[in-house]
Amino acid sequence: MNRRYDLTYDVRVVERNIREGAIAKKDYEEYLKKLPDISDKGCPLVIEGEQEENQAQLNANDEGENK
Repeated sequence: MNRRYDLTYDVRVVERNIREGAIAKKDYEEYLKKLPDISDKGCPLVIEGEQEENQAQLNANDEGENK
């Protein structure tokens, strides 16, 4: 199935569309305000190995503050 999407407001091209006059910045801002808030549907991205590095850095920072 080949679907075509309207890329007018796509984050990858929206600045160019505004600059070239394809859409007005005001229209883009209104579009953003109409988007639903789906932040509660997200989840943290954990990259293997990074969690240990972040924890080590937090521990080092805590030790530095306790001196």
